Amino acid sequence: MSRGRLCGFLPLAGLLALAACSPGGIRSPDETARRQEEAAYLAAPRVDRADLVAGGYSLEGRADKGAEVRLASPGGGGVTVRPDAEGRWRLTAPVAGPGAIYGLSETLAGRTVQAEGYLFLSPQHGAWLLRAGAGARAISPGTAAPIVLDTDRAGGTVVSGRAAQRGLVGVQLNGSRMGEGRADDAGVFEIRLKGPIPPGANRLRIFGDGISAERTLNLSPTVPPVGGPLRVTPQGAGLRIDWLTPGGGVQSTQILP
Repeated sequence: MSRGRLCGFLPLAGLLALAACSPGGIRSPDETARRQEEAAYLAAPRVDRADLVAGGYSLEGRADKGAEVRLASPGGGGVTVRPDAEGRWRLTAPVAGPGAIYGLSETLAGRTVQAEGYLFLSPQHGAWLLRAGAGARAISPGTAAPIVLDTDRAGGTVVSGRAAQRGLVGVQLNGSRMGEGRADDAGVFEIRLKGPIPPGANRLRIFGDGISAERTLNLSPTVPPVGGPLRVTPQGAGLRIDWLTPGGGVQSTQILP
């Protein structure tokens, strides 16, 4: 949605002044309301790139010009920065241990909007956007994780990863077809499975244009983390992240290299 220019209210200023306010002449009440709504629209900030540096990650993204961008940690600390004249911002986020989780927001003219999902930053496994009810997205260049599993407490599961651009991808679980989909223009696919993955040992196969992979899963129930919004558990060469969603639910994200 684009921003509209908001004309001021000019009581009894005359038809010529109203017409001058709009290239198309006098606006109807509906048109005026629509323009006001567009003027009040504040886009969510986004992260375009994350690079591992000494002590953390260097993040780059976009936000509204003049806004204050804030990267906040669960403990209440945070880093703030203002975008440049082109709306680009840069900051460094500290990371310790196996990983850290952050919320990103921007504030402009007293209005605050949250970015989609949370940022998970790991020195070993890259930078990820964790999205409630959807697949995690890699945002650091060269992140080597072709398969990601996102599961909620009810067992709903999304499989995501990379394949050929616009390629067809299928998913099998223990030999049964569980879903199919198509990768986007960047080669990223996200497939919601037709049913839950049962606890215990399972064989997951992903195949299609530009991808052929099999993984053995040993799943345990998704349970809330204790003492904070995040629990990080190494799983061989991969990682499991149990995290609290903005709506108060819990979701498990498994990075399967």
